[in-house]
Amino acid sequence: MPESDRVSKQSPSLKARALRLLSRREYSRHELSQKLLRLGGQNDDGLATDLEEQITQVLDEFESQGWLSDERYAHALVRRRSQRCGLRRVSEELQRAGIESEMISRISHELNSSEFERAQALWVRKFGEISSDQKERAKQYRFLVSKGFSPELVNRLISGRTPSK
Repeated sequence: MPESDRVSKQSPSLKARALRLLSRREYSRHELSQKLLRLGGQNDDGLATDLEEQITQVLDEFESQGWLSDERYAHALVRRRSQRCGLRRVSEELQRAGIESEMISRISHELNSSEFERAQALWVRKFGEISSDQKERAKQYRFLVSKGFSPELVNRLISGRTPSK
């Protein structure tokens, strides 16, 4: 497409871009803001500040309409990730998404109660049995720790001990 044709086509408004993104999946306010900044193409001529103000206005409007919610995003992420990931990994993802630490703490408390069961279910799907081979146990350990489960919990699981209350 020639450059002149690209310039002559009007790009969608900031609000339309944000709405299109939200129609595909949930975003946290921070994530959506960053995405819109990247799509908006920041220039060095002062437009970045104006763009940030416009983004803030659009996001404030979306939150007041109930179209954007950090709490809804956090619960969606937990539902999506908690069966395959441990508390540490889920908490890190929430932090990267800009979720408030108070909300992360509340969600972490809820997830902590099912941590052993979720780790055990993932371990059974992946490995199925306690291995007597040290190399295999180390492999199982590394796998579960890389998924965000605590080393202490993984040790109890692969050694066949039940969770401590």
